Amino acid sequence: MTPRTPAASHRRPTRASRAGGRALAVALVALAVVAVAAGACGGSSPTPAPTVTVTVAASSSSSPSPSSSASTSTNAAIAQLVVAVASGPKANGISVISGTGKVLQLVAPSGGPIHDLAWAPDGQRLAFLRAVSDSDSTNSLFVYDVPRKLLYQVGAGVAPATIDSFAWLGSTQLVESYFPAGATTYHANGTLYLRDIAKSTGQAVKDSGGHLVKGVGVSSSTDGVHLAYVTYGAKSGSMIAESLRVYDADNLSVAKVATGQAPTDFDGDEFSYPRISPDGTLIYTTQTGSDPGFRCTVYGVDGTKHLTLNDLIWPAPASWTAHGPRLAFGGGSGSSTPDSLRVWSPGAGKPTAIVTVKLPITSLAWSPKASQIAYAVAKSNGLQSALWVIDATGANNHLLLANGSWPAWAVAPVKFP
Repeated sequence: MTPRTPAASHRRPTRASRAGGRALAVALVALAVVAVAAGACGGSSPTPAPTVTVTVAASSSSSPSPSSSASTSTNAAIAQLVVAVASGPKANGISVISGTGKVLQLVAPSGGPIHDLAWAPDGQRLAFLRAVSDSDSTNSLFVYDVPRKLLYQVGAGVAPATIDSFAWLGSTQLVESYFPAGATTYHANGTLYLRDIAKSTGQAVKDSGGHLVKGVGVSSSTDGVHLAYVTYGAKSGSMIAESLRVYDADNLSVAKVATGQAPTDFDGDEFSYPRISPDGTLIYTTQTGSDPGFRCTVYGVDGTKHLTLNDLIWPAPASWTAHGPRLAFGGGSGSSTPDSLRVWSPGAGKPTAIVTVKLPITSLAWSPKASQIAYAVAKSNGLQSALWVIDATGANNHLLLANGSWPAWAVAPVKFP
């Protein structure tokens, strides 16, 4: 069986993560970050819809360091519910949309596609990954400081490097998985690295024995105590060992949640897109491959299986609610069937499909109070995604932005015209 395959620009990145919480319990050493002023230009209106206003975000003329105090513009902005998206025909800009439908462009379109948008817990900063191009998935990590209208690139443990994935651990703390530039990244382990972007400090994450913690696809519990990630092991013939792991920052321990194997000769994984729940007790992950098919599994951190769907085709990276928790994810039930957006609560049995779409769901996110879900659907031209919003009950499904993907909600100090 050969599954349906979205166009290259819509294939979900092999590894990605989002999360938030407090910093890990490890020391920090000095590390520089490079700041650049944020540009801005143009934008597009949602379709269909009343006309919305698209404005230009001012650039910082002095390019202050990330640790400098916020400008007086903070007082003029109102903290309000917004959703940020990778916007534009090439998904290489960032826009935020207000509850009334106004659109403000934060990051001008440039370079390669943007993905994995994630707000810091306080809504002051927005982090994201930018690929080199449509055909080169080498990623750099950027942060946009909303009050100061400042965009800057965040480095890694070494420079130059490519960032596999990241997760917020606090308002200024991030954990990332990185590879040195030129290193093999396919079925290989990155180094987990903790940084404080306000202090420009960072250090590799280590276990209680002083060993580097290595893996990919990192995500974090809300309190920052538990990190879920994937580690690759020894090769045996055409297969490579793979394990889903959890790092405990309180005692610096590493535990194996589940083990499996991945094929070495094509793009497949036993554990993809791991998403740990906010309370650190459950992990959503998917199996991706060709003839073996696709499935998703929710593991307890003790290795127990709470949910398994064996017929899921092209499952989208999942999103947990901030509290509860509840899980939302997308995927079809066969190679010729539509995708559906599904919602699942622990202990509730099978998930509930709240809407069906004709093309793959590429990304999604819960609103802070879990009343709505924003989700992106691939377009038939294979070049873009359209952003939709639906109530958690399945009601009020509507198009929010004609070209938008990787939604991320927050209560943020954004000033709309």
